Amino acid sequence: MEAGEVAADDDVTADDRWVPLVGFPDREDSMLVGTVSFPLASFLTADEALRLVESTDRLIGWATAVKLRALARVEEAIGEDSPRRQAGQPVRFGGGEAHALAVTEVSAACAVSEGTAARSLNDAADCAASQWAVLEALEDGGISAAHARIILEQARSLPAGQAGTFSRLALRRTRTRQGRRRTPAELRACLRRLRESLHPESLAARKEAARRERGVWMSPEPDGMCTLTALLDAEVGTAIFNGIDCDARQAGAKAAGPSAGPEPCTLSELRAEALARRLLGGTDESDAGAFSAEVIVTIPVGLVLDGSADGAEAPLAELEGYGPLDASTARRLAALAPTWHRLFTDCTTGHALGVGRGAYRPPKALRRYLKCRDGTCRFPGCTRPASGCEPDHTIEWQDGGTTDAGNLAMLCRRHHALKSIGAWTYRQSSPAGDLEWLSPLGRDYSTGPADFGKATDPHKADEPPPF
Repeated sequence: MEAGEVAADDDVTADDRWVPLVGFPDREDSMLVGTVSFPLASFLTADEALRLVESTDRLIGWATAVKLRALARVEEAIGEDSPRRQAGQPVRFGGGEAHALAVTEVSAACAVSEGTAARSLNDAADCAASQWAVLEALEDGGISAAHARIILEQARSLPAGQAGTFSRLALRRTRTRQGRRRTPAELRACLRRLRESLHPESLAARKEAARRERGVWMSPEPDGMCTLTALLDAEVGTAIFNGIDCDARQAGAKAAGPSAGPEPCTLSELRAEALARRLLGGTDESDAGAFSAEVIVTIPVGLVLDGSADGAEAPLAELEGYGPLDASTARRLAALAPTWHRLFTDCTTGHALGVGRGAYRPPKALRRYLKCRDGTCRFPGCTRPASGCEPDHTIEWQDGGTTDAGNLAMLCRRHHALKSIGAWTYRQSSPAGDLEWLSPLGRDYSTGPADFGKATDPHKADEPPPF
């Protein structure tokens, strides 16, 4: 049989389907001892191959935990020995000579930058000092290295007294109420809300301090390009981006047509052009003036009615495309809104206005409700904001489906297409909007509605999470 040729199934024994044991050590000075075996991918079904992917992910998590334990010991062991310095030399690095030496050793041995080495050592130090639960979850395969890194980053931004409570709650939030493991992007958004609810200092006070860091920076890039970066108030930056995005989409719609070029501009390119036109003026249009951009804020009713709720216990408003928003800013945006919509009442009661079989397209009030209820595309793991998604009839209109909240869900174009062709299917399992998905390989996944503004009582850390 020539190289690359796969034998017929009849000629292959069960043992032939497995790669021979891969043994450690892989070199003479290796500190790993043992063997591992796995089946040849060419003999696996799609579901079996996916199970192998899951198994290797758990192995990577275990190896990452072992690495973090070893990294923590590197710095500890270096610190146990007096750093080598010439006689009379002053103490340097603010007394952190052991850390500086560990960074250089890890950087040289692992062929990574010193910045990467420092971040790894910081994660390892956190795990060794107070984040044992995160390390054990990583070692047991309950979370991935990406999940662990997000938890450590968010915990590090809290005072020491809240970091432990945060991590215990964060580990439980790596899975949704339905048991599906969150993607890193989903987890980051969820933990930002948790962090805000646990932080002892109010969001308004922290925002006021952070505003002193506002600025705009430019850095040169190759090929005649540059990167322009701005640190702005969340509501200001969101309005600017939404305005640029609106301009870009309108320009893209105009450009799409019979006379469109062979390589139409991407949405990112169109946004860059829109920003330049807004700031510098266009050649074919007069000054467009200020943006008339839509900024969507989900505001708990109690936050508007109770003007005194400015502290850490205040319910959290949510700025679409960003995350938690402080109470005073949320109330100011609410006051600037030209009208009040039934959206507030609908989100509180869970009831929505439907039109049954009276119309295919949902009315504006129902679309507004769906955007609030769903928050993002409802496909498992997708975090595209609902404002950029389309309402999908769970039971197709042509099959007798109705235009009601219980038969509609927001899907981005990509996942809407996958559902429309029948590759992925779902059903609504509760009036609240819980969806149960079925993948082409027969795997079950669940997604729940958005969870905006729910605070967590740090004194009830051992109670089951509310979502």
